[in-house]
Amino acid sequence: MMPTADLHEEFEKMVRGEIIIMSREEFRHRCDDDDKIIYLNIARKIAKRNRCELVIHEETLEFICPPP
Repeated sequence: MMPTADLHEEFEKMVRGEIIIMSREEFRHRCDDDDKIIYLNIARKIAKRNRCELVIHEETLEFICPPP
């Protein structure tokens, strides 16, 4: 399985009320080589698919899954 697919799978397991904070560099590093340039688009797609809010900070990405 490819790294970007692993990210999709990991975030699909989020539960309501959960918050995942990941450094932008770590997220980018975990994307497929072809996706490294568009890693913020990948993050937005993952958040949208999982109905989470994505907050893009200077050094981190914060995925917020709203409470039930």
